[in-house]
Amino acid sequence: MGSIRNRLAVYILLGMAVLLITAGAVIDYLLREQLQQEFDRNLLAKAMTLVTLTDQESGEVEFDFADEFMPEFSAADRPEYFQLWLSDGTEFGRSRSLRDLDMPRSEPTTEEPLFTDLALGDGRLLRMVSFAFIPRSDEGDEEEPADTIEGDEGGGGEPGLSSSRVEARIAVARGREDLHQLLATIRTTLLATFATLMASVALLVHFSLRQGLLPLRRIAEQVSGLDATKLQTRLDSPADSEELVPIISQLNHLLERLDEAFQREQRFSGNIAHELRTPIAELRAMAEIGERWPADEQMVKMFFNALVGLAGDMEKTVTNLLTIARLEAGKQVVETDTFSLRELADETWKHIAAEAEAKGISFENHVDADFIVTTDKDKLTLILNNLLSNAVNYSPPDSRTSIEAKADEEGVAFSISNPAPDLSQRDLPMMFERFWRKDQARTGAHHVGLGLSVIKALAEILELVVHPRLDTGGSLTMTVSGLQPA
Repeated sequence: MGSIRNRLAVYILLGMAVLLITAGAVIDYLLREQLQQEFDRNLLAKAMTLVTLTDQESGEVEFDFADEFMPEFSAADRPEYFQLWLSDGTEFGRSRSLRDLDMPRSEPTTEEPLFTDLALGDGRLLRMVSFAFIPRSDEGDEEEPADTIEGDEGGGGEPGLSSSRVEARIAVARGREDLHQLLATIRTTLLATFATLMASVALLVHFSLRQGLLPLRRIAEQVSGLDATKLQTRLDSPADSEELVPIISQLNHLLERLDEAFQREQRFSGNIAHELRTPIAELRAMAEIGERWPADEQMVKMFFNALVGLAGDMEKTVTNLLTIARLEAGKQVVETDTFSLRELADETWKHIAAEAEAKGISFENHVDADFIVTTDKDKLTLILNNLLSNAVNYSPPDSRTSIEAKADEEGVAFSISNPAPDLSQRDLPMMFERFWRKDQARTGAHHVGLGLSVIKALAEILELVVHPRLDTGGSLTMTVSGLQPA
């Protein structure tokens, strides 16, 4: 498994290495070019000095050179070299260091000095400069004919000289050992600096990442201590890491939802065990009584009728649970239809009107006839049936149940209101849990607390929202919103 800290360290170090190598290469190139140019300028200056030691008179060229003034041209260790020729190739001067060697002659030119690298017979690497020039003359320029040769600044030529003046060439060479040694020293220094910087950066990156990722390590330690028995624990948000605050907040919300889900599952297990235990106990008691008095036909018939009723209640419970499971799994197909919401409310009320009349509960339909909606009619009928049935079952006798609708920016919403004096505000979040009933004694075998769970699952399939509201007067209003108008 990879490590974020290791990956960050590798990326940072690779980036720093690329930057330092690039910077070192640029510095090396610039220094090499600058030193090479300085070396060439010094070499050219020495060649120009030798040029000043030449002169000509009446076509004869003389070279006035003394070793004691420029001993580098006769030194035994790493000497320098020069050689001079006339334009016809006749040599008229050379350094003592050349002995029996000859330097390559350049082609006659009065253009820029020519710099070349070469190796003489001893294998030394040299840098040579060569150019053509016209030795100075002690004769007056006023006696020269008008037809003259002009020399350029780099070639050392002098304007106004006679065309009869003799042209010469010079080559001066110097060993590159000092230049190579200096470049090697610079490169060694750059490499040492690079290694030192990389080692320093590696330590700094290691320390910085260790300290910077410390809040993540603390969070990891907190998370590693969580299990199913500690879902009430909340992670602490580090005060010095605002980037982690959204993550911690989402993790705490997740823990809160998980805690609620676990608590619901625990309540669900207890509720379903309680709901099944009662009918199973009744079945067992009836079976034992029937076994003792099998000859009493009237009693046996009564027991069998009770068994049918118990089986029907259990079948209804299982059917509701299966319906919820299929709805939550998304296995129900939504078939849209267009219909009148008012007419659907009236039709649904007809199925529970008899039970409502028995309790003296009246129904008022305040939905306007022009509210035409488009959705799955059968599923919306189940929602209405469960809401109205709950309103009748849990409203006090001689009360009133009403339905009204209104349009908003999200579509059409309808609300069913009925008195609920036994409910409190803290009951509202738990109303949609399976098997939840306000009556903790579980009175009323025909209602096991699955109606609102079915309503919630159906609403999610139809992309509707069910919202309960309890007024201060004890009136419960269940609002279903999100219906699309036709």
